[in-house]
Amino acid sequence: MEKGDELQQGGDMSYQQPSYAYSNPVLTQPQPQQMQMNSQVNITMSTTDQSKKFDHPRDWTSGLCGCCEDFSSCCCIWLCGPCYLCCCLSERMGESCCTPVCLSCAHPGMFLPVLLYRTKLRSKYNIRGSAIDDCCCAMCCSACTACQIKRELDYIERSTGLAAFA
Repeated sequence: MEKGDELQQGGDMSYQQPSYAYSNPVLTQPQPQQMQMNSQVNITMSTTDQSKKFDHPRDWTSGLCGCCEDFSSCCCIWLCGPCYLCCCLSERMGESCCTPVCLSCAHPGMFLPVLLYRTKLRSKYNIRGSAIDDCCCAMCCSACTACQIKRELDYIERSTGLAAFA
């Protein structure tokens, strides 16, 4: 007898589906473990950005014509300004000693390096003024402006105990 004949004769042929037990997976997060430390840790952070001491706008500490306040530096600048810019001011301003030489190729004299240094110093240490002021000072008397920059660097380094552009 074939299967088809059984169904026609009313035979009971049952097919069972395989049963699979499906269960929803249960996901749990691991609970954070609390660690107990018996020792204290003290962290002291100090900032080395000394320009924070100059948060409020301020004036230059000396005038443009204050050459008598530092006569020896003024004599050096008047006698050999480019050498003084290369050897002394460039390093203190965080620039290469070649900066004044390269800038002097674009415009002869001390105008461009002095303009750059005055603007950089004024911006970082929140000294009142503008780029036009810097340009006029550097153009009218680069030597006096370089002396003023030197005196301002001296003041900043004395008051912070650190190099102005470290």
